[in-house]
Amino acid sequence: MSIEKIYYEFSKGLDDQYYIDLASQEVLVVPLLVDIMLESNTNNQWAENLLEKISEKNPRIVYPYFNYIAQAFDKTNVFISWNVWKIISNILECDTENLWENVRLKYFKALNSNMIAEFSIVCDCARKVIAYKPEEKDKICETLVHIDEREFKVADEISPQSLEVAKEKVQNLFLEINAE
Repeated sequence: MSIEKIYYEFSKGLDDQYYIDLASQEVLVVPLLVDIMLESNTNNQWAENLLEKISEKNPRIVYPYFNYIAQAFDKTNVFISWNVWKIISNILECDTENLWENVRLKYFKALNSNMIAEFSIVCDCARKVIAYKPEEKDKICETLVHIDEREFKVADEISPQSLEVAKEKVQNLFLEINAE
């Protein structure tokens, strides 16, 4: 299928499953979605959400674009870059080239973030990071064990409610990883 035809298919606005199936059949779908995600336009959230779903169902077809996807961390659209952690954590099971090392420091920086939205996303991804990169378990746990000493912000204001949300997320993560 040509690039033009794929873009035409995208313009149809069909259900996500159609595009998930299309990505399995057409090799250009994933890199074109990454292009859209990295652009500053109104479709980048759609592309990011679709890439997340594709990475859940078929991580192997997304993995070759690991470094390309990771470029989102250098973009100004923080919401897209934060949500890219979901894609990265989904494709870690395929990380035969240890591309994790290219984003590892950024992950721990995000795990130490005082912005509750960013922290929440990377904390939610921690279980998969630990599952596929077990050598990171101790560092993740060390980072999170003193969660009650941190301050989280919403709109640059300290938010005690956000600290409670963070503590609950950490407690749930510890329960999950200790149960395994």
